[in-house]
Amino acid sequence: MDRHDHTPEELAALELYHQLLNLSADNGDRALLLTLRLPNGNYVGDIWLSRPDVEALTDSSVGLAMVSAAYTQQQPEPLLDVDDTDINDLIAETEAYLSDGGLA
Repeated sequence: MDRHDHTPEELAALELYHQLLNLSADNGDRALLLTLRLPNGNYVGDIWLSRPDVEALTDSSVGLAMVSAAYTQQQPEPLLDVDDTDINDLIAETEAYLSDGGLA
């Protein structure tokens, strides 16, 4: 068997793959399938995640982004400025679309 020296990027991807793989037990609860690839497109692996693990991973990602922004002093993307007029316009457009049978 040939020895393959992994690049730092490959090692980081493999570490992430194994950490994600350990999140969910293989108990049939399959809410999300992630496919992990390297920047060059090389396949690393597939990870099935349960719904609770998807929610926990999402929440953790938000926390990680906030901590990262605090340490790097980057400002997160601002939320859209939406007011009641915007919401009412969207509702009216959706109702009109649906009243026409959903055909544009």
